[in-house]
Formats: sequence, C-alpha cells, structure tokens
Amino acid sequence: MTVDRLKLSVKRFYDAQVYKSKIPSFPKNQDLKLQSIYCSDKAFEDRVGHLITYFVDSWVRSTSLDCTRAYFKGAFSYNDRDIDAIEGTTRFLPFIASVLMNPNFNVPSVEKEKGRSLEDMFISAIVNGTDPHSKGYWGDVEDYSQLICEGADVALALWIAQDRVIGKLSNQQKQNLFNWLRKCTLKKIVDNNWHLFRQTILLILSKLNEGKDLDSSSYDRIKSFYVGDGWFSDGVGKNFDFYNAWGFHYSLFWLTEIDKDFDSEFISTVNFKFCQSYQKLFTLKGFPLFGRSHCYRTAATCPLIASILLNNNAVEAGAVKRIFDQLWKFIIANGGLANGVPTQGYLKQDLRFLDEYSGPASSLWGLRSLILLLQIKDNKELIQIPDSPLAIEIGDYKEEIKSIGLEIRGSKNKGAVEVEWLERPAVPNLIEPYGRKARLKEFLSQRPQRPKNNIYKNCLKIYSSNTFLFENKDQ
Repeated sequence: MTVDRLKLSVKRFYDAQVYKSKIPSFPKNQDLKLQSIYCSDKAFEDRVGHLITYFVDSWVRSTSLDCTRAYFKGAFSYNDRDIDAIEGTTRFLPFIASVLMNPNFNVPSVEKEKGRSLEDMFISAIVNGTDPHSKGYWGDVEDYSQLICEGADVALALWIAQDRVIGKLSNQQKQNLFNWLRKCTLKKIVDNNWHLFRQTILLILSKLNEGKDLDSSSYDRIKSFYVGDGWFSDGVGKNFDFYNAWGFHYSLFWLTEIDKDFDSEFISTVNFKFCQSYQKLFTLKGFPLFGRSHCYRTAATCPLIASILLNNNAVEAGAVKRIFDQLWKFIIANGGLANGVPTQGYLKQDLRFLDEYSGPASSLWGLRSLILLLQIKDNKELIQIPDSPLAIEIGDYKEEIKSIGLEIRGSKNKGAVEVEWLERPAVPNLIEPYGRKARLKEFLSQRPQRPKNNIYKNCLKIYSSNTFLFENKDQ
C-alpha cells in the first residue's frame, strides 16, 4: 500500500508540474486596469463591459490549442490535475456562450491571441471535449465524477448558444456530444444539489435531442429539500448556506428558462420568497458569508438577477443592480480577482477556508451572476436604470427567516449586517491555521491537506459582513 501511495504521489507531482508549465503569463497590469476601471465613476455599462472583456481575455489566453482545458495559478483540488484543467474551460463555457449571444456588449477582438474567433474556440471545446477519439476528450464519466457537475455547464452553454452552434456541428459531433452528456445522467450522484446538474442535462437533452421523454426524478428530489421561505436544505438534514443562491436558485431559473412549462409557478414563487429577505444580507462592503465554497462569492447575487428575468417583482431592479455592482466592486477593489480568475478566498487567496474539492478554476462559478446579467438583452430592464438604495442604506432592520431559524440584523450606522442562527449554541470562533505540518503532508501526498474549518463555516451562531475585513497573516 505504501509503495502504491508513493507511486500515486509521484504521478500527481509530475502531473502538477505539467499543469504549471502550461499556465500562461498574465500581465499584472490587467488586474490593476480592471480595478481602476471597475472601481471608477464610469457608467455601469462600460464597467461591466470591461469586466466581461477581462474574463473573455482570460479564457482565450489560458486555454489549450483545442480549447478543452485552461490553466490558471492557484492551489489544486483533490481531483486529478486534468480535472482541474477541464474545469478551466467547462466553467467558462456558459459565460462564453452568453457573451456570444448578447448583442449589447461588443467584446474587442481578444481572440486574436489564438488567431481564431471566439465562436470557433467555443465549438472546438465542446466538439473535442466530447469526442472519445480526440486527444482532448474529457473522459468517460464514472459514478460521483466531477465531470457530472461540469457536464451541466457544458449542456447549459450548448443551450444558450444553440442558435449559433448546433447548425455548425456534424451529425457525428452532435451524437458524440449528446452521448457524453447522457452518460452524465446515468451515473450515481451525491444526494444534494447535484440533482440539479442531472436535471439540467436531462431537460436540455429532451429539448435538443429528438424530444425524448424527460425523467424528472432528480427535480422531485430537489423539491423534497424545500423547507419554506424560498430556502432549500442542501441534502437531507438542515444544511443551509449560500448554495441556495449560486446552486439552487441559479439552476432552478435555468430549468424554467429552458422549458417555460417546467414548474414555472413554483420556481418563480420560491425565488420571490427567497429574495424578499435575502436582499437584506448585502452591504456596500460585502455580506455575511457562511457555509462552504467561499470562492464562489461573486455569484451570491444570482437569485436577485433571476428575479428580474422571472419578472416576479421580488426586488426593485435598481436595488438588484446596485447590489450586483457593489459586491463586484468590493471584491475587485480588495484584490479578489487575480490572474484572470476570482481568487480562492473571499477577498484575496485564503487557503484556510478553501475546500479540498476546489482547484485553480473552481472559483469561475462566481461568473454565474455575470452569466445571468448577460441574459438581460434589453438594457432598459437593468443596465441603464438608476440605482436604488440597499436596505442597509435606508435604515436599521431585523427580520427572522423562520423556516431555517435565521435572524438578519442590519445597522445603517455601521453599514453592516449580521445573521444569527437562533437554534445554535454559541461556540468559540476557532480558526484552524494552514500550517507547516499540513503543507509538508500535502507536498508528500500531493493531495490537499488544507484545514476543514468546519466550525467557522457551519457552526458559528453569529456571522457578520465585517468578518473578513481582518488582515490574513496566515497566508
């Protein structure tokens, strides 16, 4: 067993060196330019346009020749290095598809870096990634494979850009693509938000591939996690965190967008209920972050933008715009974007809180709020309307979400929001360090040995929007 482990560690070390050798140089002035433009007084449309260009340029600069993988600086996940590289493309694809389909943002010809159009690169990714005879094939899907999660983004990207893409694929290419996606739906999955990956793929296949009968069992399972007030438990039990925002409500929007008859009344209603109190979590300097996957934080506004697209009047559009804008501005101003991707933390990289399943490109799920923004084709619906004040700018408030036992408290004077889990006992806020011993063990095993910090993520009684404003001396 020891010999086998050593061989695996050597292999992972070698694979890591190969991965790192493919990371392109990313001009430092790109990050500084983004900060100076997005955090300026320029028009919202211009600043968002620059943000879109920044990310398009990042993928074009970092992607492989066949566009099936992209390489970024950062700490690796517990997956193979190849999966980390695949995430670099698959998590970009719905964003790239949205850019291709939105006429309002004219992205400069950043694709000249590769001498190919952005559309051609997009097609190359989905064709080569799903062709079992291609060197860039993403691989056969196994039970509980990360590829199942990535498959949902591939399917969604295909759906978004279908009018520009499907007609350009050969019958064999389409068959390869549908076959690979179908395999993603046939494997065992984690009994939590993963059901949304499966359901997204199934719904898109039913729409694009011969109208086959739709299996909705995964959606039924998702609905069984609903507890009220727009909140879902992430699996059996009481697992409540921001996966409600960037997982559940993001994917639920897409289900009803793909098929207007797919339980649209329930999806719109739960979004409305969720956003009523959820909007009150945001300040001009972030929000109280609890739970796992801190690196997805720029996707926290997904339900609010979805409410605009669902036209359910949950939140005033000007307030949604301001929340989206202020969150991105706060993250960008504090170094939360670096080398073409959101960092592996809340602000800058913070490996003490980075989950072991997260790799260099995992944080690209933070683009989900930007993806939804790009679905608004009429700029008068959000982009060009005046800002409305956040709840925290108007006055103090206190509101209880009874279904999950959470109280939200806002202080206008402090400009801060805190949340209290009413049923939890108070526990010491002990943050485990990512020390030398863990780093040495990680080097020897070539697997993440980052601290779980489960107490901080999931057990504290009170979380504040000011929590992450401390200097992280551990990194």
